[in-house]
Amino acid sequence: MDVYDDGGTQSYNGLILSLQKRLSSGLSTGVNYTWSHCIGDFTQGGGVPNVGTGLLDPNDRRLDRGNCAADRRHLLTWTAGYELPRWNNTIARAIFTGWRVAGLYRFTTGAPLTIGTNVDRQLSGVTGQRVNLVDTNPYGDRSSFNNYFNSNAFGLPGIGTLGNIGRFSVFGPSFFTLDTALSRAFRVHEGQSVEIRAEAFNLSNSVRRGNPGTNISAPNTFNRILSTADPRIMQFAVKYVF
Repeated sequence: MDVYDDGGTQSYNGLILSLQKRLSSGLSTGVNYTWSHCIGDFTQGGGVPNVGTGLLDPNDRRLDRGNCAADRRHLLTWTAGYELPRWNNTIARAIFTGWRVAGLYRFTTGAPLTIGTNVDRQLSGVTGQRVNLVDTNPYGDRSSFNNYFNSNAFGLPGIGTLGNIGRFSVFGPSFFTLDTALSRAFRVHEGQSVEIRAEAFNLSNSVRRGNPGTNISAPNTFNRILSTADPRIMQFAVKYVF
């Protein structure tokens, strides 16, 4: 027998700051910053849940209440676009006039994670069991790939007991992206033009780390970051408009 409960609450509080410069002299730009926090009860998603994936303690919903899976404490977005002015010199006008440059920078703090084990320590058959936090600082070297967490800060709970660490109570590495685009339209005939465009994603070709392993019963992956986001990707396009 398994029990499914569709109840629960979730709360979101945020501060949003925005600064915008309207288009003038060929330049437009905008900056948005969000400082927020989302807290909610455990949810199994919108689909049919699997057996044994519910609350760790069916009699204590609050035990599984914590940060939301999509919680991001800080989010910064900056966009800008600039079009080169029309030059008076014929040669300079032909070469430089009409080029448009656009950029997007986005930064977010890390995703919330849960430190757990796939060993059934509470003898209940429920998956997603959490561990004990035995040190006040769960983090190790947050700039590394192999020691992101403090391994000595976690331990398996006793047989038949629940771990004391909260759901989604630690956070992975922060993430950023810097994308740019360069384009220009050339008039071919009345009502006809050719546009060329070049785009670069992750322009700086920076290493952007994924999340570390969170299962302390899997020593080959726990506390290690084994994935990264895409490297620099560039694409070019030509469009004929008529």
